[in-house]
Parts: sequence; C-alpha cells; structure tokens
Amino acid sequence: MMGNNMPEKQTKQTTMFDTYEFPSYEEIMEAYAKEFANYILPKGDTIFGFWMQTLADLEFLDLELQGLTDEYKIDPVNRVVNLKGNEDYIRLRIAHLEKVKGKTTLYTELVDKFGDTNAYAFHNLYPYKGKFYPRVVRTLINAFKLNNDSLLFDPFNGSGTATHEASLMGIKSVGIDVTPMGIVLSELKNDLLFIDDQKLSFAPKELQDILQAIENRRWEHSDPLIHKLMLAVYFDTVDAFIRTSRYNRKGKVGLFIEKLNYIRDCYKKTMQIKEKYGLKFEHARIIEEDILELKNMSELEGKFDACITSPPYYFSIDYVGKDKIAYDYLNADMKKIESKYLGMKNSGHPKGNYGGLPPRVAMYYEDLKESIKNIFWALKPGGKLAIIIGDSTVSGKKIPTTMTTKKFCEEAGFKFEKLIFNPLLGARNRAIRGESVIICEKGK
Repeated sequence: MMGNNMPEKQTKQTTMFDTYEFPSYEEIMEAYAKEFANYILPKGDTIFGFWMQTLADLEFLDLELQGLTDEYKIDPVNRVVNLKGNEDYIRLRIAHLEKVKGKTTLYTELVDKFGDTNAYAFHNLYPYKGKFYPRVVRTLINAFKLNNDSLLFDPFNGSGTATHEASLMGIKSVGIDVTPMGIVLSELKNDLLFIDDQKLSFAPKELQDILQAIENRRWEHSDPLIHKLMLAVYFDTVDAFIRTSRYNRKGKVGLFIEKLNYIRDCYKKTMQIKEKYGLKFEHARIIEEDILELKNMSELEGKFDACITSPPYYFSIDYVGKDKIAYDYLNADMKKIESKYLGMKNSGHPKGNYGGLPPRVAMYYEDLKESIKNIFWALKPGGKLAIIIGDSTVSGKKIPTTMTTKKFCEEAGFKFEKLIFNPLLGARNRAIRGESVIICEKGK
C-alpha cells in the first residue's frame, strides 16, 4: 500500500484572476469586455458612433457639425469631438455621435432600440430597391440647418425615406414620385406616425381572416391606412415565399402575422422614443406626380428651402420587377408605369452628345438634366440641393453619372459646393459600388 507521501505544504498555481478558483464563463466575459473597452472604445465625453466606418462618415460628421455647432474640432485618431453649442439640440439631431458631453444621443437610442443604424421607425416597413440611407438624409438636414420653419423637397421620393426622416425630425416635407407602390409606402410611413395604437390591434384569427379576404380579392376597410397596410404586408409576405423556402414551416398565415407584429413593434418603440425625448413629428405631403411635369404645379415655384433626393437607376435596377406582385394584384399597367421613368418617356434620339453611351442611358441623362432644372425652379434663392447618385456599369461600360450630374447642376444655375463619395460596403460585385453626394446651392 502506498503511503501518504504528500508534503504538508504545497504551492498552488493561481489563475489569471489571482485566485485559486477557476473563473466562471460570466467572469471571463466581463473581464474581456473591460479590457476590450480600454483598448477600443473612444475615451471622452463626446464620441463617435460605432457606425463610423469610412472616410465618408468623417466628412458627413464634419458637415453635421458645421450645421449644428458654434465651434468644433474633430479628433479622428481618438474618435472624439470637442464642440461648443446648444448641447441638448445637438444631442437630438446629430447622426454620427454616440454621446455628446457624456449623454447618449437620440440617434444612438434609435440604433440601440431597433438594432440597426438605418431600419428604425418605419424605414424598414417594406423592402424597396434602391433606397438611400436615412442617416445620410438626417446628416444633410442638419448640414442645411433645416428647422420646423423649413420645407424639404424630394422629387424622386421612392418609398419615402427622405420624407419619413424629415417627419421624425419635425420638419415639413413634400415628396413626389411616379410609382404607385412608392406612393403607397410613403403615405404609410407618414400616416403610421399619427395613428391611434388601438387601430393596429388585431387578434390572430382576425389577421387570418384578413389574409384570406386579400387572397380572395375581397379585402376592404373603412380606414384607408389599414386597407393599404394589410395589402403591403401581404405583398411582402408573398414575395418572401417566392424568394426562399425557409418560411415554409411557418406558413403564409404565420409569416403574415409576424410581419404585422413587426410593424406594431416598430410603432411601440417609435412612440416610446417620441415620449422620452418630447419629439414632435411632422406630416409630409405625398404627391403622385412626374418631376418632368413639375412646372404644371405653379404653387411649388420657389417654395422649398432644400432638396435632398436620389434619382433612380432605371438602367441598372429593375424597380417595377420587385413590385410585380403588387401591381399584378392591383391590375396596374406596368408598361404604363415604366413609361413614366426617366429616359423612357420619349422615343427617338437624344439631343445632346453623350460620347457613344447606350441610347437608354443618353435618354435618361436628357430627362435627368430637365429634372435638375425643375428642382432649381422649385427652390428658394439660397436653397440647398443634395443629390445622391452613383456610377453604374451597363453592358460592361462604366456610366459616368456622377460627374454628368454635377455638370447638369452647374448648367442649371447651381453653385457647386462639395462632393462626398460614400462606398457601399460589400458591394464588390454590384453594378453600383458606391454613391456620391453632390451638394450645391441656388444663388441668392
């Protein structure tokens, strides 16, 4: 039998926490998080948001600070800002800072509550091709010093990103678009900010009956908002089933209910933030109209303080195809809708010389040039213009839309001020790998 030959005293090896106990998983993660914060997070009371990823973001931050502060200095190495101004106002408006003087910004609250830097409020109501980023709209609104006495214009309003962001910031706006589905979505985003929450309360059986009524083309509702909302949710549900089989187990009814519940959750979160920060939302005016016919609306001449817009890329993106489900259901004439798009209204040859570009691109440029003239007509003297545009590739040929658009702005009478290139991260194989923000001013 082996005796007990162990020494009475034995030196024990300590762990990384200087104890004789092995740490728990939670203790390890807590210690790691503290070390990570020490090395990574900005040290200061006015700091960058984690979403600041590109040089363009630095330029956007600089633009915002010009519009919101009395004085500022950006330290890009340490990711902090020193500023002077109305701190409460800056905190409510700015889109690139996580904290101002130690207090969380409204934009950070939106990102944290919705878990996304752009899909907050009702911006993610419905998938829509070619949307631009709400954060860019917010940045430009700040840069242009727009307030509750200002009027913003977007003549290519699409699904209503610019008008919805303006509404959230308490700024009046007018959005114009030629696409019926775009008009529906813009109106929904606008109207949902002012709806009574009880109108969104539906039992699962009610939603099942609504889905069946829609599929049988018997769906009607006395409230136009609810009528359009249920159709939009239905179109999104059907589209999801066409694109992937991963929803098969959930079933059409289950997905329809889930999507409506998502909208209800967005409403709840948006109202919580509105109450917490004392926000005042503003209605937008949505008009189904053609930018090329804008001068027929004489009341809009010289009316707007700023225009923030993104012309559609009709020769690169199939906008109508995405909404084919909706247009088929509504018996809409897709060819008629397409004929209103830039470059598709007229037949024949372009008037200008566009260096051998494909005819459809040249015709697009002709209409874009006329659109910019009409925007100039609609702006007040001193009015600001921001056009978000990108160069695309057609039949292997790069289309120089950015510089062509800048030239059109100057020919229309605008004074060019700034161009910011914003890369679309992860867009290596896309026709459009980045967009530029062209900023101009109408002379006073």
